[in-house]
Amino acid sequence: MNAGPEGNEVARWGGREILFFFLRFLAASLVLYGLYLVAGKYYAHAIAFIAKPLLALFGFKMIMETALKITEDISLNPIVFLSLVIAVGKISWLRKLRAAAIGVAILTAANSLTVFFAFVSSYRNSERLWTGTEFLSLTINFFVPILLWLVLLPIRSVFPFFGSREE
Repeated sequence: MNAGPEGNEVARWGGREILFFFLRFLAASLVLYGLYLVAGKYYAHAIAFIAKPLLALFGFKMIMETALKITEDISLNPIVFLSLVIAVGKISWLRKLRAAAIGVAILTAANSLTVFFAFVSSYRNSERLWTGTEFLSLTINFFVPILLWLVLLPIRSVFPFFGSREE
């Protein structure tokens, strides 16, 4: 670890960058959540409509009211992901837009799978399948947005503490 003046400068810059990242993340989250309150029902419907053909393949019927109740719990993960994408600095907007599009598409597909599995576990009355669906839902909601952010954007180049350490 650098203990000299250069190390202190990196630490100061890193702390400032983390603070600005957090403030941008908070601001983006508030704005995106406000948009979600207005237009989130359309996203919830989209998730249900994507799951509907999968259910039909297995001979199950989509009950939209139930699907919308399920999507209320799972449809906020794009907000977390997009807030992370917006908050990170020193990455071009074109690259951020590309990552945002890919990430939201992946999260939407994953959310649709969760709805599909929730219906299948209900129709089959399977506690095991329901447990797996709950695990999938928790993973998609908490882990996948952060994983996508790390994979789709060059985060290591933005935050100095990810750099190589000389001992």
